[in-house]
Amino acid sequence: MSSRLSTTGHDSALHREAREWLLLLTSGRATTVDAQDFRRWCAQSLAHAQAFAETRLLWDNLGAAARNLARREPLAPSGTGGRAPRGMSRRAFLGGAVAASAALLVAARSPLQWWPSLPDVLADYHTATGEQRQVQLGGGVVVEMNTQTAMNVRMLHGQPMGIELLTGEIQLRTPGGLAGSFVVQALQGRISAPAGAQCNVRCLDGKVEVTGLDGRVRLEYLGRSESLGRAEQAGYGSLGLEAATPADTEAAIAWRRRVLMFDDQPLADVVAEINRYRPGRIILTNDALAARKVRARFSLNQLGDVATLIHEAFGAQVRTLPGGIVLVS
Repeated sequence: MSSRLSTTGHDSALHREAREWLLLLTSGRATTVDAQDFRRWCAQSLAHAQAFAETRLLWDNLGAAARNLARREPLAPSGTGGRAPRGMSRRAFLGGAVAASAALLVAARSPLQWWPSLPDVLADYHTATGEQRQVQLGGGVVVEMNTQTAMNVRMLHGQPMGIELLTGEIQLRTPGGLAGSFVVQALQGRISAPAGAQCNVRCLDGKVEVTGLDGRVRLEYLGRSESLGRAEQAGYGSLGLEAATPADTEAAIAWRRRVLMFDDQPLADVVAEINRYRPGRIILTNDALAARKVRARFSLNQLGDVATLIHEAFGAQVRTLPGGIVLVS
């Protein structure tokens, strides 16, 4: 895709590019390369990300009729490498006349995670699918970011005082000489880590899970609090704040060694976790298979072979589709 500058209005050049991307990503013909190219296009600027989010929201508002009409229109090269289709007709998009509400853009996240949400794109730090990175925030505070993670840094007088974890997973380490506590805000709760503390924090699917690795950390959620020591775990979400329980720290931090460990977990949960690390998606279409319990250890470097391993272990049928989509039944 090209990167022309936007003009105002929903029929601007940038919005037309966004429509081309949306048509490609929903056509069933998108490839992993297309997804990577799209992420680069979307991350170029706030205007790019907002144009796509507005276009997607408009698409959703128009409903099935517009989408059915779009499917009847042939896909053709747009002069940008042959991958992207031509723009949707004015008939389908009503000339771009329907205005989008910017307040709703924050919810524009693809269920297959073809594109990042607007807050993730604009976060101070974010990682792509399969990417891990270390961020040194200053003052000795170190944050290790796992795949598909986004966070903002909260500053006070030029010094980092905490972070807002928007989504994903981090491992936090505070220095021994830290004054006060370093605070991680996630969903409607907060995790306070004093000097010399270390913890792992997951914020996924409306739930936060914290594992204590060193020192003590404090969780606060909806007026309740819980203290965690080493090898203890607690979380919060729709069911409130959980009490601390013993934790398997080796499994909790295995991702730092680029390993995933599963001990007697449903295959559905295993696949959901694996999907965070690989482009595309593995989709289980058999409920009985999804409920099968699994004990396994995977290197992140071998996730491309997971569908084959499921086939060999359970006799499952595997069908590979474009864009990294794999159906397992």
